Formats: sequence, structure tokens, C-alpha cells
Amino acid sequence: MPPGSRYRAAQDSDQRLAARLADLEPPSAATSPEDDGIPVITSSAGYTTEVHVLLALCDLVQQLNATLIAINLPKGKQPPKVRPMPRPVTAIERERAQRERSAVDETLADLGL
Repeated sequence: MPPGSRYRAAQDSDQRLAARLADLEPPSAATSPEDDGIPVITSSAGYTTEVHVLLALCDLVQQLNATLIAINLPKGKQPPKVRPMPRPVTAIERERAQRERSAVDETLADLGL
């Protein structure tokens, strides 16, 4: 199936499948999502290779814009922070993030914080 198909989108958003796949992974394979941890797009339907390339191009143009602003800022001023364009977040990525948050919460509870 192509990456942007409805079947793949349904697979990507299936929480039960994500939990099973996360159980099969070693703990070191877990990756964290974006900084804020809030998924913006939860469906990958229509997310094709062309869309991926266009989003990457938008990110690069934003980075170039921030670089040009930073060059022309007076000393001591901070350039704007560039946030990448939102990408679809699959159920497995949400499951990994949830497990990572749970592990951090358990560690903080063990430390008494």
C-alpha cells in the first residue's frame, strides 16, 4: 500500500497495534516526539512523498529566514526560534511517548520529587 493510503492511515492510528508493537521493541528503541509532546496531526491519510518533500522545503525556507534575521539583528538579540511544520504522528509514536512519560514519572516518584 502507498504511504498516503487510508489503510496505512488506519494502521498508523490503531492504538492496540501500537501497544503490541511497542511491547516488541527494546526500550532503547523508543524515541521521543516533538518538544511539546502534543501531536498535531494524527492521520497519515494523504501524507505522500510529495507532501513530505514540500514540508521539508517549508522547514528549510523558515530556517533560511531565521538565519537572515539573525544575521541582521543587533548584538545580544536572539533570533526567532524555528518550529518545523507539523507532521502526522502515528499511534506507535504516541504509545512510545506515553511509555517514556510514565517511566519519567516513576523515576521522579522514586526520587521523591
